Amino acid sequence: MLPVISIQNLDHHFGQGSLRKQVLFNINLEINAGEIIIMTGPSGSGKTTLLTLVGGLRSTQSGSLWVLERELCGASAEQLVQARRHNGYIFQAHNLHGSLTALQNVKMALELHKYLGLKKMLAKSAQMLEQVGLGNHLHYYPDKLSGGQKQRVA
Repeated sequence: MLPVISIQNLDHHFGQGSLRKQVLFNINLEINAGEIIIMTGPSGSGKTTLLTLVGGLRSTQSGSLWVLERELCGASAEQLVQARRHNGYIFQAHNLHGSLTALQNVKMALELHKYLGLKKMLAKSAQMLEQVGLGNHLHYYPDKLSGGQKQRVA
């Protein structure tokens, strides 16, 4: 079985010319399906930069970065968009709409899938919230949820 993430000789820098600063140096990593990875390091060590590269939120500059059998190094903007459609993100800031319930916030993400009708979107949204232990919080607004509950909605 192929790893879900395979990184080889990955380098990354910010800035140009005399302002250029390398933040990732020769990263090599493989992550297989079902593995749980904990990444630690001091502030500024490149943890978030690596995650944004793996998530297709930033362009990879050199090396090789395969995510779900897609090479992201050298990928076009459109290819990165396509790659992101196969990933899920939980941001540190929950980015929930305060005027929408938990169910409506989840449903909004499903609206990207044009083939799903309204009934199917609502049922799938409820099912996802149930799977993360929020089945009894479908109609709660973000200001009535704890921080952990907001993360699970996101």
